[in-house]
Amino acid sequence: MVDFSENIRNFERSGDYEYKFDDSGNLIFNSSSVDFSQVYLSFPLLNVIYNNTKLASFYDPSFIEFIPTTSSLETVNVDNLQQQFDTVQQENLTLKNQLDTLIVQNESNSSVADQMATKQVILELRKNLGQGRVDSDFSNTFPYTPIIKQTI
Repeated sequence: MVDFSENIRNFERSGDYEYKFDDSGNLIFNSSSVDFSQVYLSFPLLNVIYNNTKLASFYDPSFIEFIPTTSSLETVNVDNLQQQFDTVQQENLTLKNQLDTLIVQNESNSSVADQMATKQVILELRKNLGQGRVDSDFSNTFPYTPIIKQTI
């Protein structure tokens, strides 16, 4: 490969650089060329100084898009979440009461058909309470409590 160190030093000192263009006005790049201007391209890096007063006369320079706002929406969201939580808590209490009622009824009535129906209802209520997902998550004996699976 050709050593362009002298050309690079001259460019760094003077800043003058002439590019080679083809007949159509395109820059010519060829990394194996012996011509320095076909291997390297110079981009002038300038520190642009803006006149902030002129910019402010056309545009608002303050950021408003990314500033978090504290408004009544957050209060509404918290109130809404609290209301949803209270509703779910009330539903769980109702489900637990239904479950307790079915357990008491099953203990007093011992027909096989009623026991099977009661078992299905109890299992569905327990699933709704989040105590399990499938029938195998519960014991086969009354009151069909959740089976605690130990992980090793």
